[in-house]
Amino acid sequence: MMKRLCCLPASAFLLSLVTLQVQARSIHECIAVPQASIATDMPAGLDEFEQHLWTANTGHVVSKGTDTLLLLRLFLESPGVIDSQQFTKITGSLKGYTPSSEGMPEVVDARLTSGGTGFAHKGDYWLAHSADVELHQPHKGDGRIEVKVTAVGWNSYRKEDRSFYLQFTCQLKEIPFEKLSAWQGGDGNHWRSFGPGR
Repeated sequence: MMKRLCCLPASAFLLSLVTLQVQARSIHECIAVPQASIATDMPAGLDEFEQHLWTANTGHVVSKGTDTLLLLRLFLESPGVIDSQQFTKITGSLKGYTPSSEGMPEVVDARLTSGGTGFAHKGDYWLAHSADVELHQPHKGDGRIEVKVTAVGWNSYRKEDRSFYLQFTCQLKEIPFEKLSAWQGGDGNHWRSFGPGR
């Protein structure tokens, strides 16, 4: 009896570890970037692999400019499942944005890219050159916003389209473009453009 009692905590500990390992990781980031623009020129000196990654991330890389950009970054991962990492990036301009404004700004010129993190270099992702993004603030003053995104993306690798309808809530934060990670839209390791760091 004593032997069985001494083993219960270890079994419970192992069970809790297994439970932790199968939990999915889901990230929703909403970022406003003032004095910014979308980088359109591919950097020089990239090898073929990096060029494919840069092309997949086109429209989501931020540089210095005069607009205020909205960066929506979604990431989903199921630990223990091979190739389960999925990314969705939506980038657009915020028309009439000020940090203390009462109403929600209009999102214009938004585009969406979505796919599996491990397959972006192959061109296996959905791209929508135009995405409809609506922002709502259910409770004034707390910084949380409701986001609705509607788009139809085309996957040139699979030769098929897909409809997207996304709805989520997130905390809108303002980050200068110099401090953006590669995942968020900063200039950095191209492979890290398709998933947040741990």
